[in-house]
Amino acid sequence: MIWSDWMKKLKPNLLMVIFLIAVLITGCSPSPKTEFISRTEFLMDTVMTVRIYDKQNEKILDKVFTRLREIEERMSSTIETSDVSNINNNAGIKPVTVNPDTYYVLEKAKYYASLSEGKYDPTVGVLVDLWNITGDNIERDHIPSEEEIENARTLVDYNELELLEDNQVFLKKKGMRITLGSIVKGYAADEVKRILKENKVNSAIIDLGGNLYIIGKKSDGSKFRIGIQDPFRPKGSYAGILEISDKSVVTSGDYERYFIYQGKKYNHIIDTETGYPVDNEITGISIISEFSIDGDALSTTIFALGLDKGMEFVNSLEGVEAIFITKDKSIYLTSGLEDKFVVGEASFTLKEY
Repeated sequence: MIWSDWMKKLKPNLLMVIFLIAVLITGCSPSPKTEFISRTEFLMDTVMTVRIYDKQNEKILDKVFTRLREIEERMSSTIETSDVSNINNNAGIKPVTVNPDTYYVLEKAKYYASLSEGKYDPTVGVLVDLWNITGDNIERDHIPSEEEIENARTLVDYNELELLEDNQVFLKKKGMRITLGSIVKGYAADEVKRILKENKVNSAIIDLGGNLYIIGKKSDGSKFRIGIQDPFRPKGSYAGILEISDKSVVTSGDYERYFIYQGKKYNHIIDTETGYPVDNEITGISIISEFSIDGDALSTTIFALGLDKGMEFVNSLEGVEAIFITKDKSIYLTSGLEDKFVVGEASFTLKEY
């Protein structure tokens, strides 16, 4: 597909995302004269960009995007031939054999489900489908009924997801559905990082639809500076700036995908306990970690937990930091970020927790 045809297929808001990625990367680039290579494709229902600063080798990008397409083909719930679709289609019928990478991602998903006591749950697929919050139709004239929500909740239980020997997976109840949308981009970012490092890349920015991984530093030896999205303003507006190197940054918020019903906002992160979209004091959460698969799962988990329980949860984990932005425009940091984050807008207040 040529570039112009590909661009026509994108939704208008995704064209804006491409522009904002370009702005972000320009702001992070080592210097105005630094050469780089980059590629952008639409995969996993989002815009993905990889920019390499220190290697002018297009074959590396070929390897990266071949791997990204492979991950999508195995783990998308909307591709009929994927491992995930095969698992869902055989729920309550029989175990299915999946690729080792799909099995690994499911192991990580179930680990975080257990660790969070179900606040994060990969079997939330039926509820996700029921609410169908894509961000396309901002105003709606109805929401699912209580009966529909309660029926869907009976099919959400990570304990009913069995990970058996020889990469076999079984959903024990008919009608259950897994979704890996809240973890697969993190795994994909880690895979891109692996490929880049194997090819001796030491300076790069990976942006998989907002899942960032920063490799190395600028040519002058300083760390990259990343803008953390202001939840109250258009994309590209920053609540603060994070200085970082060799880390993943994953952000979730109630401003990403949502709809309005009778004046109330319903965001895309589902509370597995109530069956409704999460509604608490948090409007944005950013997780900084070594592995993006952890940051991806944790961003959903901690958003659902809220400020108090979320902060306690993060502090119980090694090597994980977080930025909390609340609806009253307060920003809370975990201790490891106190000298790495600067508030960018006067309307925000940095508070101690």
